[in-house]
Amino acid sequence: MLKYLLKSILSGIAVKLFDNYRRLSVQLLKIEAAKVYLHGVRVARLSAIGLIGLGLTIALICIGAVLLHVGLFILLPWCVETKAVIAICLGLAYMLIGGLAIRAAIDERSWMEKSGAAKMLADATRQVPED
Repeated sequence: MLKYLLKSILSGIAVKLFDNYRRLSVQLLKIEAAKVYLHGVRVARLSAIGLIGLGLTIALICIGAVLLHVGLFILLPWCVETKAVIAICLGLAYMLIGGLAIRAAIDERSWMEKSGAAKMLADATRQVPED
């Protein structure tokens, strides 16, 4: 009888402790999920702001380049063929510079560094020293 009573008390305590542990674990999981969600919203917001700013900057650069070339070609006293060759060379140079800029902007390594994913990956794969 005493053995049965002790088993009941100990099992009741164990169930209560495990229930408490489960509840705390669920709360911790919810907090971590909220942190990840908020980080995702922050990154999305900053990406949208950056995209808008980048679009406006590119539009201003394009307008400036077009106005600069129109003004130069109107003022220069060269023949039409010379102006055409210069326009082609400038167009190719802009395409090359734009391609290099896009390549640098979409580089996976720089995105991993800037987003902090490289640090998170290093932390997740780091070996924990054994005692």
